[in-house]
Amino acid sequence: MRACFVVVCSAFFVYAQSTARPPFIGSIGNSFPVPVSVAPGQLITLFVQGADTQLTTTVRATDTALPITLGGVSVTFHQGSDRPAHIVEVRPVPTCAGVPAPGAACSTILAVTAQMPFDMLTICPLCGRPDIPASLAVTVNGTASPSLGVRPLNDQVHILTACDAMVPSSEAGVPTANLPCPPLITHADGRVVSQVFPAHSGEELVAYATGLGQTDPPLTAGQPALQASPARTVFAIDFNYRTNALATRPLGPSFFGTTVKFPKPEFAGATQGYAGLYQINVIVPPPPAGLAACDEIAATTPYGNLILSNLTISVGSAYSFDGGGICIAP
Repeated sequence: MRACFVVVCSAFFVYAQSTARPPFIGSIGNSFPVPVSVAPGQLITLFVQGADTQLTTTVRATDTALPITLGGVSVTFHQGSDRPAHIVEVRPVPTCAGVPAPGAACSTILAVTAQMPFDMLTICPLCGRPDIPASLAVTVNGTASPSLGVRPLNDQVHILTACDAMVPSSEAGVPTANLPCPPLITHADGRVVSQVFPAHSGEELVAYATGLGQTDPPLTAGQPALQASPARTVFAIDFNYRTNALATRPLGPSFFGTTVKFPKPEFAGATQGYAGLYQINVIVPPPPAGLAACDEIAATTPYGNLILSNLTISVGSAYSFDGGGICIAP
């Protein structure tokens, strides 16, 4: 069970910024939740504005173990006491694209990818544990941001896509031609499933993800997984053969009293040799009769109704879910 992507360094040329304001977290994660939710061991990207930094190129952890300070940046998780988060990458991103307009006030946003600690106390309604206050703060060159309140949950599943800030191929920040971001769901040989290389019935695929929480045996934050240990949470899978379908929550029989039984993945847990990276292995069930094939994007006319995916694979628990649309050969 090996990861499919290679860690590389990316360089960005930016405008230097100088400000007397303390840095603050402008946004975080993969969407805009209120409040922000985090999970044990989760990899997240904090987008920090107002930071007084002269950083002009991406700085990425080079050792096997992740540091707690990188490029003059550190992240602190607070829940009863302070504990450091381990840093994967600090990436300066210019706020002006290309040549700035006359009079434009260009600045730099820092995209800080960090791994949350595993020893956070998560909300547990079933075991009577209340919501325990927690927060995050970032420090840039000795200046700390205000704290941002977060909600610790058991898991926060996110299927990685080519547009995620923590993925090396996401340098452009947007998908080609404004198409949906392709999920990192691969064949056994590491090739990403696509219209050119579609999946087949009975094939085992690997979806790479973050936020699956603690495993058994347990993982240590900042350290690569020594083995492909399964997640403690029992996840369910949903296979949706509608075209261009969104993710759905696959709740199993024990979730909220539902009687619908969803299959489990072949494996859901840590990817050996990586810190904070998980994988979900699934076997593709037979497609229904008459399933339409995905369109070849290069051969279609502009503004056409493209079939970009004909199978959406979703994974979830009682706390979170996510999915990715792929192409399967009819």
